Amino acid sequence: MNDEKDNKLQFDEQSQIESEWIWDTKAGNQKAFEMLFNFYCQRLINFTRRYVVDIQIAENIVQDVFVHLWNHRVNLDPSRLIKSYLFKAVKNEALKEIRHRDVEKRSQQKLIDLIEPDIDPEKELTTNEMNKEIHQAINELPDKCREIFKMNRFDGLKYAEIAEILNISEKTVETQMGRALKKLRVRLKPLLPLFLSVLLILLIIFSMS
Repeated sequence: MNDEKDNKLQFDEQSQIESEWIWDTKAGNQKAFEMLFNFYCQRLINFTRRYVVDIQIAENIVQDVFVHLWNHRVNLDPSRLIKSYLFKAVKNEALKEIRHRDVEKRSQQKLIDLIEPDIDPEKELTTNEMNKEIHQAINELPDKCREIFKMNRFDGLKYAEIAEILNISEKTVETQMGRALKKLRVRLKPLLPLFLSVLLILLIIFSMS
């Protein structure tokens, strides 16, 4: 209960800070805009790379979104959460990029390259090998489950934020997360004895929102 209160307090405080950044950016304050950019830039690049893979393309997309935001700053609404807008904007631009380039094919090849043969259960797994098993299990999730799972667990987005970015209901996000967690538990259950000394799988896969 205390953790929930602390998280809500932190969320409210961050929302207030971001609202002030937006007010100042709207008024033409470059310093406030730079603070907003620095706070979200790397997270947005990591998120965009889910779609376009190439880091240079991802960086260009994020930069273009912020340039557009600055050029149209007079239209900013400080009462709305900027995080949802930014993630939604870079996602839309990434999908446009995929349509115009052959990035999707290269993205699929990257995923294929990540898939390794099944590891011998009697062999001791290194941390790197365990991480591969986890990420392979995640990559095997259905597309929508995988996308929502990564947005929640890797990007730290709340269900409501994911729903807004993907234009779906919060209930749908909750349902897809439940399916993802169930599938991952089943997929990784045979490996659990080998993961006992590794907290990563517990933190990423088996913790509930």
